[in-house]
Amino acid sequence: MKSFTHHNVRSIREATRLLKKYKGKAKVSAGGTDLIGALKEKSLPEYPEAIINIKTIDGLSYVKEDEKGLKIGALTKLSEIADSSVIKEKYHLLSEAAKSVATPQVRNMCTIGGNLAQDVRCWYYRYPDQLGGAIKCLRKDGKSCNALMGDNRYHSIFGAAALTEYPCTTHCPAKTNIPTYLGKIKKGNLAEAARLLIDFNPLPAVTGRVCPVFCEPECNRSELDDAVAIHCIERGVGDHMLERPGDYFTPPKTETRKKVAVIGSGPAGLAAAFYLRRSGHSVTVYERLPEAGGMLLYSIPPYRLPKDVVKKQVQALKGMGIKFELGVDVGSDVALTDLKQRFDAVFLAGGTWKSLQLGVPGEDAKGVYYALDYLKRINAGEKVPLGGKVIVIGGGSVAVDSARTARRLGAAEVHLVCLECREPGSKDSMLALDSEIREAEEEEMIIHPSLGVKEIIAKDGKATGIETIACISVREPDGTFNPRYDAACSAVSLRAESIIVAIGQTSEPSLATASKKGGKAVFAGGDMLSGPSTVIEAVASARQAVLAMESFLGGDQPLEEPSKTGSKFIDSSFEAIPRAIISELSPSERVKGINLEDMPGLSISEIETEARRCFNCGCVAVSPSDVAISLVALDAKIKTTKRTVTAQQFFNTSATESTILGPDELITEIQIPKPPVGARQNYLKFTLRKPVDFAIASVASVITIKNGICTDARITLGAVAPEPVRARNAEEILKGRAIDEARATLAAAEALGGVNPLQKNAYKVEIAKTLVKRAILG
Repeated sequence: MKSFTHHNVRSIREATRLLKKYKGKAKVSAGGTDLIGALKEKSLPEYPEAIINIKTIDGLSYVKEDEKGLKIGALTKLSEIADSSVIKEKYHLLSEAAKSVATPQVRNMCTIGGNLAQDVRCWYYRYPDQLGGAIKCLRKDGKSCNALMGDNRYHSIFGAAALTEYPCTTHCPAKTNIPTYLGKIKKGNLAEAARLLIDFNPLPAVTGRVCPVFCEPECNRSELDDAVAIHCIERGVGDHMLERPGDYFTPPKTETRKKVAVIGSGPAGLAAAFYLRRSGHSVTVYERLPEAGGMLLYSIPPYRLPKDVVKKQVQALKGMGIKFELGVDVGSDVALTDLKQRFDAVFLAGGTWKSLQLGVPGEDAKGVYYALDYLKRINAGEKVPLGGKVIVIGGGSVAVDSARTARRLGAAEVHLVCLECREPGSKDSMLALDSEIREAEEEEMIIHPSLGVKEIIAKDGKATGIETIACISVREPDGTFNPRYDAACSAVSLRAESIIVAIGQTSEPSLATASKKGGKAVFAGGDMLSGPSTVIEAVASARQAVLAMESFLGGDQPLEEPSKTGSKFIDSSFEAIPRAIISELSPSERVKGINLEDMPGLSISEIETEARRCFNCGCVAVSPSDVAISLVALDAKIKTTKRTVTAQQFFNTSATESTILGPDELITEIQIPKPPVGARQNYLKFTLRKPVDFAIASVASVITIKNGICTDARITLGAVAPEPVRARNAEEILKGRAIDEARATLAAAEALGGVNPLQKNAYKVEIAKTLVKRAILG
């Protein structure tokens, strides 16, 4: 073993003081936790700096009975519990559970508190370091549960203990509960998946096409083969929603009689309008352009985001009762002060429509375009005479969109000049996505990195090219934009018939000022608040703003919280399915026009198949404590140094924690109420090698029968899930009825009705059913 400091403490106070001192880097020795074995094998996630032995504390070993029930000290040995006459007589279930633990020698050393606090018994988690190094798993700084893909014959059949945070969800700006909605698709419930997704993102048909995909690089599936194609699934669910808008974009059931104006119909405006209307407010969206959709319709090229998708999205929102006032310029056609008088609140989502200028000679020449205006004109159906050779200045997504659009409009030669370099991961790398750059190069775009523009060359007032200067760095180490140039390097001259400037954009000054001086009733979100961002970031920004608006409006229907999964455990699974192959158009086909979508979507069946690739990451190790399920069945409470909780709450697990105990928290007492008069108690355990093995499956039951009728039942299953499982559906089948073999068979089947067995442990289902039936029949 590695060296550590050992403390024999004499009081609970001393123990908790030391635990706080070591800040989570100490372990407690309490008897029954198998700590010494883990230390010898070096199988813990982190080797402790200190061991705090609490077995030397006096006063924590006792069995006391009073008028309320039984109290057991946390350091009471299991042998004492098994042999106690009081427990044998009135709490027979606990006596049998204690007696089933390991061997007499172990029971003489093992305490009830130690048994409850012991670590999980997964062979991947406990694999000894000295046999080739630790096996990384979710509990040991790994990204996936090894048992999920490996030998899981003794693991959970009810699903997995969930991660506190899923990496895919954490990296999504909207914090979309990705594993849960994919889990609904796995089960063929597309409608429920759509309703869950819309809580986080009401524009999935849009984001599924244009999102930079923050989530997929974090997908744990990529540790095995390829990340789940989350964006393709999101797009498919979004398209499904727009095909059936009445099922998902529904008017509110009640009205708040509050009126809200939304200025701007881009992604932030549309998302805010959805959430506000769903809460019951009357919502009017003001858009200065002829059609609703903002940048979605006028800035993003249709080959990336077809116009009909945006129009369907707007139409779906109209179906909720959202009104759109088009061609109305707030600040010009109508004053913001007027809207503040007519509405209870105003949401500003004007976007960033003002292009930044280069500030170099010749920029006012004919043939020089600014990207957003150029894209807006193209998307509005105008013909922009670019000529055969075009230069685009900029290294972001808008610049690449401009270049690719020019190529589709007939430009034979398109050059993209940018300050940034082409080194992925560099602080000075291009801001456009790698996939966008790759597609641009496939379409024969010529990229000139690390060049600044000194001058736009013009002849007779018409732009004919540019003079460049070498750029040696773009950003400071802290990310601040501060380009530095090398005038000694020879300049490069490029000739072109048109030049498109795409170096960034900002908000219209009037709306930007209004967002800061609007007063309490005026809120802002999206790009005009944060600067240029992605669609999903705009959606997330809008949702946060609406939360503040709801608080201000003081309505009776606050913004709904995103749906949570109703299941106690998550449906982790593994199937050897390759990532879906998207048959995107060839570059030669793509450049034929701007209205042909580059990448087709997946069919519903393909979406369901791809969703099955999601691990729904969690730990499938089972709760190892025999005593635990007996305490849950007996309706016991566990007292700690900080709180008193039910036994069921105590084992409220996650993928990294087996109990709710904090790093400086100790069990002090177990409290068990008196069992009902006439209650029949049973503890049954199936093992491979009696008596030393952990359970393959176990059942604890307390069934009360009066006059031949079951009046109450508590049935708990062990070794089949990450924590003890109350078979509540089975209990309800028994209550109020006479118990016979048919009723017991039905209840046993119901107790295992929600199982999700893995590849190698389905056999545990039948074992558990049999144990439940035997426990019921007594």
